[in-house]
Amino acid sequence: MHRILIVDDEETVLTSLKRILKPEGYEVLLAGNFETGWEACKREKPDLAILDVSMPGGSGMDLCRRIKADPELKHIPVFILTGVAVVVENRVEGLKSGAEDYIVKPFNQEELLARIARTLKFHHETA
Repeated sequence: MHRILIVDDEETVLTSLKRILKPEGYEVLLAGNFETGWEACKREKPDLAILDVSMPGGSGMDLCRRIKADPELKHIPVFILTGVAVVVENRVEGLKSGAEDYIVKPFNQEELLARIARTLKFHHETA
């Protein structure tokens, strides 16, 4: 069972993603801000992290950079999740921070699941 950490300060987003992912067989870990997300990532070492761009304590891009700079965590694939109007520069910054993908809210459930499955398959095969 793959474990997915979701870090977002919006309870509705956390609930929605958990509702989508659990029936697909994923173990879902939730955190509501930058620091609890960082602590959960270090403690749980998830198979994938989905990080909101804007949250209390720091951005998802900052958290991504922190994860990718840690030798024990850098292998964890990261998705950046945003609800703000996305311009190309924001997507580029997210990818440059080390994220594997960039998801815009509201997201299509089937597309999100396909992206997650593809990323986990790729990382499992190359590990």
